[in-house]
Parts: sequence; structure tokens; C-alpha cells
Amino acid sequence: MRTHPRRPRKPGRFGTLLAAVLALTLAPSVTDPLATAARADTAAQPKVTHRADALTMSVPATEKAPGYTVDIATDELAVTTERAGEVVLSTADGGTGGLRFRSGGQWQHATEVTDWRWKDGVLTLTADTTLDGATVRARLTPTSDRYQLEWDVEGGSPDQLGLVYDLSSAGHWYGHGEAETPQGGPGVDQPWPLDTGEVVHKTFGPASYNMIDPFWYTSRSTGLRVDTGNVMDVTLNGDRDGLGRFTVESSDTYKATVFIESTPLEVYRDYVGLVGRPVKSDATYEQYAEPLWNSWAQFYTKVDQEKLLDYATDLHDNGLDGHTIQLDDKWESNYGNLTWDPKTFPDPKGMSRKIHDMGFDFGLWVTLWINLDSDNYQYAVDNGYLLMDAEDTSKPCQVTWWNGQAGIIDLANPDARDWYVGNVRKLMGDYDIDGLKFDTRFFDEKCAPREGHQATDYQKLGTQLADEFDLQGAGIRVHWNQTAHKAGFVTRQVDKGTGWESLRASATQNLAISTIGYPFVESDMIGGSGGQPAPSKDVLVRWAQSASLMPLMYSSTSPVDTYDTTTGQKVDYDQETVDLYRRAIATHRKLAPYIWDQVRSTLKTGDPIMRPLFFDFPKDEESYTVTDEWMLGPAVLAAPKLSTGATRTVHLPPGTWYDVNQGTVIRGPKTLKGYAAPLGVTPAFVNLKAKGAAKAIKALKRDGVPAASVLISPDTPATGSGTPFEVTTESTNWSTRTIRNATAALDLPAGWTATAVGPTTAKSLKAGGTFTTTWTVTPAADATWGGHDLTATVTYDRTRRI
Repeated sequence: MRTHPRRPRKPGRFGTLLAAVLALTLAPSVTDPLATAARADTAAQPKVTHRADALTMSVPATEKAPGYTVDIATDELAVTTERAGEVVLSTADGGTGGLRFRSGGQWQHATEVTDWRWKDGVLTLTADTTLDGATVRARLTPTSDRYQLEWDVEGGSPDQLGLVYDLSSAGHWYGHGEAETPQGGPGVDQPWPLDTGEVVHKTFGPASYNMIDPFWYTSRSTGLRVDTGNVMDVTLNGDRDGLGRFTVESSDTYKATVFIESTPLEVYRDYVGLVGRPVKSDATYEQYAEPLWNSWAQFYTKVDQEKLLDYATDLHDNGLDGHTIQLDDKWESNYGNLTWDPKTFPDPKGMSRKIHDMGFDFGLWVTLWINLDSDNYQYAVDNGYLLMDAEDTSKPCQVTWWNGQAGIIDLANPDARDWYVGNVRKLMGDYDIDGLKFDTRFFDEKCAPREGHQATDYQKLGTQLADEFDLQGAGIRVHWNQTAHKAGFVTRQVDKGTGWESLRASATQNLAISTIGYPFVESDMIGGSGGQPAPSKDVLVRWAQSASLMPLMYSSTSPVDTYDTTTGQKVDYDQETVDLYRRAIATHRKLAPYIWDQVRSTLKTGDPIMRPLFFDFPKDEESYTVTDEWMLGPAVLAAPKLSTGATRTVHLPPGTWYDVNQGTVIRGPKTLKGYAAPLGVTPAFVNLKAKGAAKAIKALKRDGVPAASVLISPDTPATGSGTPFEVTTESTNWSTRTIRNATAALDLPAGWTATAVGPTTAKSLKAGGTFTTTWTVTPAADATWGGHDLTATVTYDRTRRI
């Protein structure tokens, strides 16, 4: 779609013309029937057939599932999954082996299948291995859209079991959550798709601080879930070997589910059906609508009462709205005491009152980790309130963290929990504290779970504890279990650096987290918080713009001024930085009604709010490798600038898209190269056919863009010379006020004619209103074969600024 504004000619009034171009092909007409995919009878059952060198397990299609086959090579055990004759997932072969185990420090794998049985819907396999005296026994249990794969090693005394897949067999890989990578992930790197980089995650487990789940999905609409409460060693494309290694550090039965669907979104929905979707949102509407301002990246641990009040005052006086001022680390007399440091915070009650007087809520950072030199440590030891050491359960577990050596409160001990909660509630009541930011973990692998509990229980116990308090949009980092999925907490990312690479990682990491079942995501603190030099003006502004198109905004570095933690020097930003940051906040606030609609929708469906383009457009191949765009709900395509420069390439999937910055309508799929994105512009597009489009346009439409646009359809009609055909124009008023004398017209090639069927003018077109005109177009009798452009225009008048 091309637009051509017309300058006003009369004082006090102006007219605008917008044009849409349609490409017409003159060619002989051909009509093909639409193909409908066949589905098998829902009563059909899986079956197994046998050949000389393979077994094939066939699962027929149903009305809701595409069907699949699983081929098992019997000469060297390998498992290959196919859908409609195409390989969609395959284990590794050759010397690596698909089913591997470690014994005596050496890796072994399954080899020849020596026996098999198909009974009661379960395919049982017995296979030799590369280790004498060790045998693999595997069981495959198929259902319509997935199969369970469970296997054990008999003999050989294994200590680890793992699956290995050929990554390329499934296309691209996604999921995982926050990925540890040789390139600095998750702090400054998050490959998207995962196979385009390297993931080397040695301690991938339920007690990890990283937001992770043992779930991966692929561009060929398959998925893998490993059902374990043990630590895993996960590597994808390590050393660029093209393999995915999913190793469980245990000799227990290896349990996995392989999903086979028609789209990646359906795979995601299958997974959420197992682990659960949120039953509520922990954050309120206000916490979605405005930023949380947290002190961490502004001051790190060099914070005091005077600095915090100056910070809040600067934000307030510059119109940098937010719902909460949250005081992060280094307010306590010692970690775990839950008492104020009187030197740096001499009047916390007065400080709290002043923050409230500015219209903010007030929050505090807390942890369940008690440093060994704190007043509360020995009391907790004497009363048995701490987790015990895994190797010597007669002594408390001691863990090392960024603030020293500590013990961890044992939430499985009711007395310990009550003691901690009582101290926290007294603190909150005495100083008018509205909410909390819980940090660190609730368990560590060095510790022993309380008798009758497992390590995974502590994610649940931490979830239940945090759910008693207002988390103020900071959420909590719990994962791996149903309780975490259902709690509906906001998920904040691990600390990021302050450069461009970290900004880009914050976008792809949100896509990774939200598509493993945690939909209420926000980036790390805008501008980063990893202890690096303060972000540049451009990084800070672009990060704020990016966050404005995410579910929530999590802020820290003030655009007024901040401190460079590496030098201790103050950093002053200019007025444009303040203005553009304020504009990003305003954009997010205006978008809040639309975002809140998505929150309510997610509570019904479990679908992520921020999601990759291919969740909505699975047939659009280019979408699978786009790293700097996302869908925010069904209507908003966010394409913020995440790198230096003033232009970018934007990919638009199939659909009809409204450009909120230029006021034009574009028909996708289309790649916009060199799209203008100077520092004050945040590229975003609205899918006009999606639910919520009008609300999104109202929030995002940039001031000064044309009020109306016109769409012409169909996109590429075909006809013959002199043969009439029909097109339709839809003229829409996207402004917030009524426009007058909106008139649609067609510009045609020489010798062509067009006759309108229906009105071509709307004397008054209300905000959001559309009028449609059908045209009978007749090409010239001597029109040449080939493409011809038809241009639709809409002109209008307005007497007041819109």
C-alpha cells in the first residue's frame, strides 16, 4: 500500500488523500477446487508393522490430530518420527547413539534391537548396548498427538541417561527458557532459534535460578518434554555439532513425551495441557499499565535514604510515571536480619511516607538466605529453621552467593516458615511497605530436602509463600512444576548487560520464557542491570520502546540521571532521553486496555501474550527465524529497533497490516527494507482482521499520521482484455474524531473504466467507521497481457485537529 498525502489549500481546513495499489494480472481464468486434508476415522487404532530392519508404529489422523508414524531401526536402535511422510524428529545415529547412558565415566548407547512386543497399546523394545552386560529396555506408548518414551538400562551401573536428537531433522528448535551459552547467555545472549547458536546448560534443573522448563518445540511442529525432578545436562548444537543432548543425571527410568502436531502453537497447547495454565494474574491492571521502578540498576548496593528519595523525586517531577518505588538490595543491617541499616536509612518510616505522598507504592527486596554473620543465623540454626547439608545432614547447608556465605530457610518446616513470615509481616506493618520482591532461590542442590519432601517441592513451597504478598509486578522466578505454572506470577528475566546484545537477548528470552508456559513476561530492568557501565542514551531509549510493547514494563535506570557502577561517576542524560522514555511509558499505558484483554484471554486458553510470529502464522516460513519482532496478542506486531542506526528491515506475515507510524495499510506477506526508525519511532503494525485491532490502533497510532486509509481487494485479481471484474474498497477512519466528506475513488490505466456500485462518499465518518464501495472495472479492449496497477484513494476534510 502506498500513501500520498495532499497538502491543504484553504486556511483552517485541509484534505488528505491516501492511496492503495492493487496489482492486476490479465490472464486466462482457471478454477481449482480447494483441497481438504483427509482425517482418519476417530475409532482407528495405532498399529505396529515389522520389516527386516525396522519396526513401524502407525498412529492414524483424527479430527484434531494429524497422525504420525514412528520408525524404529532395529539393526542400530534409532527412532524416527514422521508426519505425512516427512521426517519431523529423529534421534542421532552412528557412534553417538540416540539412547545413551554413562557407566564408569564412559558413554555407551543402545545398539541392535534383539526383541520387541506390541501389547495393550505399548511397544516394548529390548536392545543390546556397546557395554557388555548392559541392556536397554524401552517402552513407546502412542496416543493421537504424542507418544511416551520410557527406558531403563539393566546392568552396567549407569549414573546418567540421555536422549540425543539430530536437530536438523526437526527444523528449528525453541523453548528451554533462559539458556546458558558460551557466548554469555543468559545475561547477554539468547539464541533464537536455539539451534542457530550454542546452548551448553550443565546444571539444568528445578532448583536453578534460571527460568527453565524441560520442554522444547520445533518448527516442524514436534515437541519434547522430559519428565524429571533431577538435574539435567542439556546441550544444543554444542561445538556446532548439530545435535541436541538431553541428559538426566540419574539412573532412574528416563521418561519423555514426544508431541506431534500440525503447528508449533498446538504443540505448546499440548504441553500446557500437561503442566497447567495460569488460574489468575498475580499483577493488577495498574501494574500492567505503568512501570515498576526498582533501585537496583540505578544504585546497585550503593544506595541510601537520601539517594532513593532523590530518585523518586526526579521521576515524579519529570512525569515518569510508575506504580511503585521498590528498594532493592543493601537496605538491611545484614542479610537475613530483616532490620534496617541505621547508618544508610536513619528514618525508613519517614522515607516510606514521602514516597507514598508522591503517589507511589513502596516495596522492598527480600530473600530467604541468611548470612552466617547475621544476627538471625544462629537463632535459625538453634531452632532447626535451615535446610541441612546434602552430604552431612547433621549440619546446616551453607551456600555461596553474591553477598557471601548463607543458610537457607527450610520452607518445608512449618515453624521456620511461620517465623520468617512473621518477621516479614512485622517489617511491612511497621514501615508501611506495600509489597515485596523475592530474590535468590528457595533451594540449592547442596542442600537436603526435609524428610518426606523432594527438591522439586521447594519450587511449590516458594510459590505458595510468595503468593501471600503483593509482588508489585516484579513477579518471582519459580518454574518446573504445576504450581508455578498455575500461580500466574509475572516473570522477570535474569540480570542483563547494558549493551545492544543484551537488549536483543531480552526480546528473544521473553519469547523463550513465554512459550514454555509463563505468559506474563517482562524484560530485565530497562537498560540492563548486570553491573556494567551505564547504558547509552540510545540503548536506554530503545529498551524502553521495546518494553512498551511487552506485557509489563520493569524500570530502574532513570532517564534523568544515573550512576556508572564501574566508575562511581554520575551520568546525566539529556532532555530528549527523558521525553522519549516518557513517551514509551505513555504508549504502554494507552495499550494497557488491550494488554489486559490478552491477560484475561490467557487465563482462559493458556496462550502466551508475547509470542513468536509463527504461533499466529505457522505457514509463513520467514517468521521462524525472525529474532527482533513478536506478536503482542493477536493484533499487534511489534518491531522495535534493537540495534544502532535509524532504519531496519521489517517482515510482515500474511494479512492486512496497519502501520501505526505512517497510517498506511499493507498487505502481507511483505518485507519492508530500510523502514525508517529514527530514535523517536517505534515500528509497530496492527493486524486489521484480528480481535482487538481497533483498540490497538487507538493506543498506538502516532500523532500526525493521516486519519483515514483505504484498502482495495482482492489483492491480485485476474481477468482478460475487455472483461469486467469487481474490486472492493474499504475506507476507514482511524482517528479519534469524525471526518467529513470522505470520498473513495479509483485511478485506472488509460482506456479502463470503473462504475461504483454503492456510495463513494460518506458525508460524516465517525472514529473507527468504515464505508465499503464495490466497483465494476472494465479493462480496455486492447489492454496488454501482464500486470497493471489499480490505485484506490480516499480523500477527506476535517475542521479540527485530529
